[in-house]
Amino acid sequence: MRKKFALNLLFLLAANLLVKPFWIFGIDRVVQNKVGPEEYGTYFAVFNFSFIIGIVLDFGINNFNNRAISRNKSRLGEYLFNLVWLKVGLALVYFLLTFLFALVSGLDAHQLNLLAFLAINQILLSFVLYFRSNVAALQWFKLDAFLSVLDRLLTIVFCLVLLYVSPFSEQFNLFYFIYAQTAALLLTAVFAFTVLLGQSKAIHRRWSWRYSKKILLRSVPFALLALFMGIYYRIDAVMIERILPDGKTQAGIYAASFRLLDAVNMFGYLFATLLLPMFSKMLREKTAVNGLLKFSSELMFVGSTIVAVGCFFFQEPIMQLLYPDATLYWCKIFGWLMLSFIPISGMYIFGTLLLASGELKLLNIITLIGAVINLLINFYLLQSIGLMGAVVSSIITNSVVCLLMIYYSNKMANLKYGFSEFMTILFSLGVILGTFSLGHTVFSVWYFNLIFAGIISMLFLSIFWLLYNKNSNLDFLKGLLTRT
Repeated sequence: MRKKFALNLLFLLAANLLVKPFWIFGIDRVVQNKVGPEEYGTYFAVFNFSFIIGIVLDFGINNFNNRAISRNKSRLGEYLFNLVWLKVGLALVYFLLTFLFALVSGLDAHQLNLLAFLAINQILLSFVLYFRSNVAALQWFKLDAFLSVLDRLLTIVFCLVLLYVSPFSEQFNLFYFIYAQTAALLLTAVFAFTVLLGQSKAIHRRWSWRYSKKILLRSVPFALLALFMGIYYRIDAVMIERILPDGKTQAGIYAASFRLLDAVNMFGYLFATLLLPMFSKMLREKTAVNGLLKFSSELMFVGSTIVAVGCFFFQEPIMQLLYPDATLYWCKIFGWLMLSFIPISGMYIFGTLLLASGELKLLNIITLIGAVINLLINFYLLQSIGLMGAVVSSIITNSVVCLLMIYYSNKMANLKYGFSEFMTILFSLGVILGTFSLGHTVFSVWYFNLIFAGIISMLFLSIFWLLYNKNSNLDFLKGLLTRT
């Protein structure tokens, strides 16, 4: 199972690495630089506003659907049309609630115009993610990898025209950016639905409210989970824009850093996409998950720490390269915010195991704790230390949630961590910090230093990891190399 996980992870990473970095740095970043931090800050705050309320669109259906079909593939035909019609109804509810909360929150006319189209995009995205949950549950990993980048690929094509081809380039604005996403999401949703229809058998096309209601009620715990996670991960931008005196500009500065955090979180999300159906199947078949959990968590810990520490050490040249308006203040926000990636990456591994095992009550309690902590710290620190308060809140909240998930998932999987494991973690951190400290001055060009330190850290820790877990990992690599 670890061999299958590694091979599919490599394929999924390759597909995303070809498209998403270009989207983030070649399109999204360029749009912010073109329209300015204040205008993009408005967009960023409104986008996160629409995202949090977007829990209504999913209502936990995707996670429920993925887990259910992973355990019994014949349910695809039974669920597909019922859940599609159910999501249409939820889309109408979402649209009404979004504008109700927007009016209560005091959004101005410009923000309401942005919100209308962003809400449509959230609806389309929810359908794409639902169709992908079916594809992932069926373990059609190559198709899922293609669908994971299709909307971004189409948006890139549309935005390149809008940004660089006359007359669109002269009159480019945020609405052009949003329209491009709308068209791309619509085409992706239609394609994914068509593929599912073509590959599925015995689809029940008649809609049943009674049946949909049953699924909706069973999805409530998943919906609460998504709501609490959305609050502690996305509420920062909304609170920044609402609380700080120059909230729109500050939200734009935060967005510049959050963009890179969101970019590297792609790797954690891809891990979770692969691990959820695998963990679900292994638990159903009563197969031990210890090996896969240990392998994936160690791999993610090393990778996320190297990325986070590298961004911290090279915060100034990275930000100044990406954003012409970047000041030392921008760089400081970015460097510290990227440290959140370490606990967030752990949550993708251990939270996925808890989800696959059906520990929804426990996950809801943990994420509720995270949501409350984030709201309280943000409300206090934003008023006292400004934008840095959101960064501190992110680090504390994600660390608490991650540690709770690690504790309960290890308890469930019966993994024992003693003194030697603790020392191994400290040793790994020491190697990474030492390598980047040394690599900071080896070359005269900063990105050579970044690449050098990253590669040396990965190679050294890979050798150490192989020697430390010699028997299990050599068997794993031998199986990978001898794959038929």
